[in-house]
Amino acid sequence: MAHAANMAEIFPSSVPVIDFRRHSMVLQWHAPGGTWTACDVPPALVHGVALIRAAQPNICLFGLDGGLHLQVGPDKYPLSEDSPRIKWSRGLASFGFRRRFTVESSSGAVLCSHAYWSGQGDDFFLWVVARAADPQWRAVTGQRWSEGMHPAEMRAS
Repeated sequence: MAHAANMAEIFPSSVPVIDFRRHSMVLQWHAPGGTWTACDVPPALVHGVALIRAAQPNICLFGLDGGLHLQVGPDKYPLSEDSPRIKWSRGLASFGFRRRFTVESSSGAVLCSHAYWSGQGDDFFLWVVARAADPQWRAVTGQRWSEGMHPAEMRAS
């Protein structure tokens, strides 16, 4: 994807983030490939939150250079005020347990579409959609996370 290739030039090799499901775990998110490793010695500040799953892709939302960025596997999407659009929907035939997370450009082109099964636990995708719908949240969070936050403070938010 050309968009992801251009974005890779400005991204650092790794970003410290917390794990969405295991809030006590700090990870090094490797932006070039959308992979991660556990931190032996957790850093004092983190810059985002990642969803690590057995089934790929891994997903991370992090702050960099004052902006908020969503990464799904190796594909990176800067989140400006209201673009790209991030959506979440339920499948009717699966009684709502089969869900779809979609990232669309401002023109409506689908940049990313990810179908997944959801149980009763926290849903990272729904969490992202609910917050990213607010342009002010995108701007403020991008700035705060870029500067770094203590892991305990990020867990509480």
